[in-house]
Amino acid sequence: MRKYKYIIAALLVTFVSFGCTSAFLDVDPTTEVPMEDYYDTEEKITKGLVSAYGPLQWPDFVFGQYAPLSFVSDVMSDDVRVGGANANDITYLSLMRSFSATGDYTCSSLWVVFYSGVYRANLVINNMDNVKDISPSNKKKTLAEAHTLRAYNYYWLWKLWGNIPYYTENQQGPDYLIDQMNADDVYAKIIEDLDYAISDNKLPFITSAQQKGRFTKAAAQMLKANTVMYQEDASKYSEVLTDMKEIIGSGIYSLNDNFAEIWEDAGEWSGESIFEVNYTDNPSSRTWDNPLAVGGSVYPILIGINALKNSKFAGGYGFMPVEETLYNLYDSNDQRKNGGILSFTKHLEDYPNAEYEPRYDDTGFFNLKYLPRSNGNDKYIGDSPEINYRNNYRVFRYSETLLKASELIVRTGGSQTEADSYLNEVRARAYDMDINDAAFAPYKKTASLDNLLQENRLEFACEGHRFWDLVRFGKAEQVLGARGYSSNKKHLPIPQSEIDQSFGTLKQNPY
Repeated sequence: MRKYKYIIAALLVTFVSFGCTSAFLDVDPTTEVPMEDYYDTEEKITKGLVSAYGPLQWPDFVFGQYAPLSFVSDVMSDDVRVGGANANDITYLSLMRSFSATGDYTCSSLWVVFYSGVYRANLVINNMDNVKDISPSNKKKTLAEAHTLRAYNYYWLWKLWGNIPYYTENQQGPDYLIDQMNADDVYAKIIEDLDYAISDNKLPFITSAQQKGRFTKAAAQMLKANTVMYQEDASKYSEVLTDMKEIIGSGIYSLNDNFAEIWEDAGEWSGESIFEVNYTDNPSSRTWDNPLAVGGSVYPILIGINALKNSKFAGGYGFMPVEETLYNLYDSNDQRKNGGILSFTKHLEDYPNAEYEPRYDDTGFFNLKYLPRSNGNDKYIGDSPEINYRNNYRVFRYSETLLKASELIVRTGGSQTEADSYLNEVRARAYDMDINDAAFAPYKKTASLDNLLQENRLEFACEGHRFWDLVRFGKAEQVLGARGYSSNKKHLPIPQSEIDQSFGTLKQNPY
């Protein structure tokens, strides 16, 4: 294995509390990540766990880059464009969209974000034995959350870059070396962490309202299913199908009848939500100068409609215009059409005086799910309202559980009737019908891989699924080839700054 000299200043930044106020989050942040011998009480290890959750908030804007995960993912798909002031407003996203990214122009901030998360999760895992006053059940639960957090961070590093430095013990000093693993070996390590977290009921299946934002068993199962299916590891399909059926059979989760409501305040942590990253406009100390602080999100205003007037939405910077072809894929009576995408022409029916100033690559269609609502940061007190919208990032929804289960049944040769029922449960909600209604019969579909790929696109439009689905279904070159995609574009170029720090020992991806 190659060795990599790994130095990231962000690994030593401040403790950050996470999400909205709750018993779990109501801790006093310290000024820096403590030394190893700090963790000797349950209170202190809990602070360490809170710190490990902190980087989940960072991707939207940190270290000088905008990199919301759904935007970064979808910009490589056929569903959205980059937008902004001009073709080079966010150069690395424009290059990623044309599959011509370089080590100097890639979403390098995410490399730092996720390794920061790894470092903090390792602190919890590797110092737990120093804690003397913690009950066995709390010890298991805390460790399971930390293993899931580490898996989540490595999952994103693995999807984005594939062949990455991997470590489970934090090294000290300026000259230490870390192995660079190949993508298949990284995959196996992610699964090890998730198997540990999921086994023996270490994690609860759902949390109390005051604990929302902590990983649960269901969230860890969803992460494992996504990891296994992106790897196309057929040997584990039966395992993750069992997990999906456990979530379904629990009766805890259900689809929201109103699709549009999912994306409003009322839809946060609804019965459909398995995991979300919390953002809050109050309390918030997040500013442009201190984007690592707990608070709100800049993603809504980033993709907001430029110079928008006379609408229920606030204006924004005009990034991430949605392709009209995506909007036109929906049937007119599919509530996801106008419940997830804003057609400005359609918007004028309700707000006839609305107007905006188109920006680069404007299509007239926008990501309604995360657009800034006019009151979306109205509780914020400070001078950086733009970075403090309270839109939570929806990571796993129950509809994904149903569609994953359907797909896994198809891929393992299981019951077609069962696979069809899971697919059509999602479709019935889309048409605001009961699955057994006679009127729904024309909208039913057979669960085939092609139909499931299409349904994933419709259900999760602008949520960051499409590109990864095209890759794992083997359709990326067919759909995106004309824009420059080929099989060696699966993994982004590793940031050049990281290669420079490794003195050439870190091998660049053949992008």
